[in-house]
Amino acid sequence: MLRAVGAFLVFLASAGMGCQESRKLSEHIQALEDYLQVIICLKGEIRYGGSSLPDAFCEAAMHCSERYAVFLKTVSEKMENRQEEDPGRIVRQCAMEYLRENALSAEEKERIAQLGERLGYLDREMQLRQLSLYESEFERMIQNAKETAPAKKKMYHSLGVFGGAMIAILFW
Repeated sequence: MLRAVGAFLVFLASAGMGCQESRKLSEHIQALEDYLQVIICLKGEIRYGGSSLPDAFCEAAMHCSERYAVFLKTVSEKMENRQEEDPGRIVRQCAMEYLRENALSAEEKERIAQLGERLGYLDREMQLRQLSLYESEFERMIQNAKETAPAKKKMYHSLGVFGGAMIAILFW
């Protein structure tokens, strides 16, 4: 009886781990979509609001998800206070500090950190062009993630269930 309960709990835990990995994949896609919204907000603030970079980051923080609001607000404050001369360095430091807990991969966090390097010291028109390129880059990343997600989710669920079943059988 005790072995059966133990085997069932091992099976349940393994299936739960598969579901958790599947959920992480969904969170990853959502984090990319939220950041795309940040890019769109920044672009709108610069184009239609005629905002400077610090003001654009501040306004974007008010219109975007909580996941990025603190990051954007801090970037805005540091740019406003001129704590650093280089916007690229400001964005990089804030990205590494505030996006640590995010569901993004290291490569994607690095791409976010490059935002300041792409926008720093350019005139308004060049900033908009850079944001358009950046937007299309993130749209491509989202598309790739969405294309591979169903197969990966299915694999995570299957591995969790089958792995749990195999371990339960071995312990039985």
